[in-house]
Amino acid sequence: MSRRRIIGPIFFNDTITAERYRTQILDTFLNQLHDDEIREGYFQQDGATAHTARATLQYLEQFYDNRLISKGLWPPRSPDLTPLDFFLFPTLKNNVFRNRLHTLDELRAAIIEELERISPETLEKVFDNMKRRVELCREHNGGHFEQFL
Repeated sequence: MSRRRIIGPIFFNDTITAERYRTQILDTFLNQLHDDEIREGYFQQDGATAHTARATLQYLEQFYDNRLISKGLWPPRSPDLTPLDFFLFPTLKNNVFRNRLHTLDELRAAIIEELERISPETLEKVFDNMKRRVELCREHNGGHFEQFL
C-alpha cells in the first residue's frame, strides 16, 4: 500500500519461510513497483521471523537501503501508526464480511472487490493521517496519543 495505490493482493497457500517470503511475496511485489517507488519509497514490515531473517533484510536493503522500516526500527505493536493496521485491514474486515462467504474463492473475490473500491483520494487521506499519527507519536515520546487524533 502506498499513497498512490494498493499493490496486490498476493495470495499464498504455503507456510511462509524466509525464502518463500522473498520469492513468492517480495519478488512479486517488487516487480510491480515503478522505479520512483523503489528509489524514493519506504518499505515497512512487521517483525515476523520470515521478514527479519538476515537474508531477507539484506535482500530488501538492496532496494530500500536506509528506507527499510522493520524489527527494531518501529515501535513494537504499533497498529495506530501503520496504514495497513489502522485503515486497510479494518476496512477489509468490515466490508468483506458483511456478506456470508462460503468458499476460499468467494473470500478472495470479495477482498479484490473491496480493494478496487478504495480510491486514490482515500489513499492520500490515509497517508496524511499516518503522517499526523507519526508526528503525534514523536510529540508524546512514543506514548499514547490516540485521544489527540
